[in-house]
Amino acid sequence: MNVDIPRVGHLPLALNQVHNLLTCTECHIGLPFDWVPAHMKDNHGLKCDQVRILLQLDIVERTMNSMEAKDWLNENKVLANPVYGIPVIDGYGCSGCSYSARKSKVIYNHISDNHEDAVVRPKALEHKVQKVFSSHLKEYIRIIDGGDEQEIPDWQDKLSTQFNQMMANLNTTMPTEGLDLRLMNTFIAKIRYRVSYL
Repeated sequence: MNVDIPRVGHLPLALNQVHNLLTCTECHIGLPFDWVPAHMKDNHGLKCDQVRILLQLDIVERTMNSMEAKDWLNENKVLANPVYGIPVIDGYGCSGCSYSARKSKVIYNHISDNHEDAVVRPKALEHKVQKVFSSHLKEYIRIIDGGDEQEIPDWQDKLSTQFNQMMANLNTTMPTEGLDLRLMNTFIAKIRYRVSYL
């Protein structure tokens, strides 16, 4: 019978004193203090308790717990400096608020759901993001990296621009040149749409 016995060894933990947060140095995620024993057992086969964590890190008081981590996320949607030890990746954000995500599709859905009544429609912006926690606290936060944000063109604007370019080039197209079938289909769809409202 093969029994998985938890190892006792050095815990892969680091203390971030700036944010009063523990990070797993192997998984590269933030850990609320109350999650550490379960994370170490489930992901690294290490047994620990709160006293051992405090002793290893040479601290007297615990770091933020999961309730405090939730509040911290609500207060820190944008950070000037990333949380050390957690990857900073390319992501996207909403120009109308501080919401961030890894994929632009999530931002477009957010804009449609939350900003549809806005006078000026927010845009999706490229910027750096960081996912500090996992589980139910897995929100992306924006990292200010000093670089300029770049606006992501809306697909409707991009399609209209391509359509207008195709229409401008239509008069100059030689009969032997081929036309882009996607743009022709768009042209036909726009004509049908306009005719249906006449």
